Amino acid sequence: NIIEATEEFDSNYCIGAGGYGAVYKAVLPTGMVVAVKKFHQSQDGEMTGLKAFRSEIQVLLSIRHRNIVKLYGFCSHRKHSFLVCEFIERGSLRMTLNSEERARELDWIKRLNIVKGVANALSYMHHDCSPPIIHRDISSNNVLLDSKYEARVTDFGTAKLLMPDSSNWTSIAGTYGYMAP
Repeated sequence: NIIEATEEFDSNYCIGAGGYGAVYKAVLPTGMVVAVKKFHQSQDGEMTGLKAFRSEIQVLLSIRHRNIVKLYGFCSHRKHSFLVCEFIERGSLRMTLNSEERARELDWIKRLNIVKGVANALSYMHHDCSPPIIHRDISSNNVLLDSKYEARVTDFGTAKLLMPDSSNWTSIAGTYGYMAP
């Protein structure tokens, strides 16, 4: 049970936070380690990131790629709404780049492999998915690194499915400094 594995989402299990919620590390009774993205609830019990929650579920249920984080399940409840995803050992690319010691481990071969991994994920979403998926928030926070420095794209809360033969106008979404002009 996720709630027991995180001791009711105790801060000791928190490994990251974002605009819509926090991410926790949970060890299941089977020994499997997962990442749990819990969405914030407002005072009246409504989920503040309902659209992002639904978008992530819709996108991640429809795709499988080695460079995209895997969704194992989700819970949509008045008290707790969360996603259960693959746990990626090294955390975000941003965390690695912000640590002088960890950044030194990123030689040019590892850096190139990270770029290739992200490019492969984007190519898959844009060209091999029907309808195509546009992430809209690729940043160093949303690229995770596994133990071998393989990249995984995560956080599909602002993702957009491009429907053929229809208008695809959208509002601005993404991280400032990373958005296309």
